[in-house]
Amino acid sequence: MGALNNKVAVATGSTRGIGRAIALLFAQEGAAVVVHGTDEARAVETCDAIRQAGGRAEYFLGDVAEDTFGERLAAFAKNEFGAVDILIANAGAVGLTPFLEMTPETMRRALDVHVTGAFLTAQAAARRMIESGNGGRIILMSSVSGLHAMFGYSAYASAKAAMMSLARVAAVELAPYQITVNAIAPGPVQNEMMDQLWGPERLKDRCLGIPAGRLAQPEEVAQLALFLASPAAGYISGQCQVIDGGATATGMYTHEVHKRASHSSL
Repeated sequence: MGALNNKVAVATGSTRGIGRAIALLFAQEGAAVVVHGTDEARAVETCDAIRQAGGRAEYFLGDVAEDTFGERLAAFAKNEFGAVDILIANAGAVGLTPFLEMTPETMRRALDVHVTGAFLTAQAAARRMIESGNGGRIILMSSVSGLHAMFGYSAYASAKAAMMSLARVAAVELAPYQITVNAIAPGPVQNEMMDQLWGPERLKDRCLGIPAGRLAQPEEVAQLALFLASPAAGYISGQCQVIDGGATATGMYTHEVHKRASHSSL
């Protein structure tokens, strides 16, 4: 018996990195998983990996920022597996752009993908949870970037900070329906996106400001998501759980990154 036996979990942005680790772990723990992405080949591969391990999975493709996306995703999950018990709003993208060079389009896209996308998927999932009468779990994937300033992150950090506030407000409004809403704020995670964004040498610099001395692994963030989605976390709601190897607690992370940041490095 897994921690999520007989549950249905929907995870956006789950064909790579943290999202993929969550999809694989939740399926291992007994949940039927709706995998989401924009690349069909990656979605098929993730579903195949889940099925080969004995789990259940189907995939759904689409842009989370589209107005009808959340409703279509929730309807797909309900049609395929009969319910929506858990939603992980993980879809996102990050780029480094200095504040004075930021375009309206870049800022709007960041807010649309992270904030509007999370809102639409969470709202549609919550409606299915309320209809079922069985409560549910909603987890929004934020970032420590929403807690402190980093050069070049004005769009991404603004969006991630907004997701923390969205989780708090939704938690209060959905509490009467036994639905918990929380955010997770990872520090830098070892994945494809971080490799492309920073490169090996600059990632080494980032580790200097992390007391744990290394980046997080996607599977470690997935374990935190599993706890928040499990029955053990039924009294935790409206919180933002940081997972960053102690960096935020010491302030060293921000100091080291700022010390090495320069306009020419972006």
